[in-house]
Amino acid sequence: MATWNDDMIEVSVSGLGIDGSSNSPVVILKEKEGKRVLPIWIGHSEASAIAMELAGVKFKRPLTHDLLKSFLVAFKANLIRVIIGDLRDNTYYASLFLKSGNETISIDARPSDSIALALRVKAPIFTNDSLLTDIPINVSKSEEYDPERLRERLKGMNPEDFGKFTL
Repeated sequence: MATWNDDMIEVSVSGLGIDGSSNSPVVILKEKEGKRVLPIWIGHSEASAIAMELAGVKFKRPLTHDLLKSFLVAFKANLIRVIIGDLRDNTYYASLFLKSGNETISIDARPSDSIALALRVKAPIFTNDSLLTDIPINVSKSEEYDPERLRERLKGMNPEDFGKFTL
């Protein structure tokens, strides 16, 4: 589980792209006070969840990350931060830090789910200084993850249709 340390750097979602060699979605996190990035390869459904929030697309019924947000509200808990703090065997590890009353709870989570939830509740995202890189990342911006195109594509969809298309 990720823990807070003095090397933590706040990052924000800079964009989504497609890795040209694997056709996998990549979320790009960029340090707020600098130019370094942290690319994280994620699944298509997680990329869609992040892209929908970035595009401001809302459904009539809650999707998974919206449901998690509702749980936080119902139980009077706040997501105070997300930490993407470790890379082991080519897998990134993240933790959600929740505050409820005087208690702070750390929960292990996938970075993609953590980012999608953090975007919905406006929680800050942090990573270790050592995970950031200034090496250029070769990902292409995809029409599928362009916020304007995605917003238009999803406007007419029902939540029941969501799993019936391919990216």
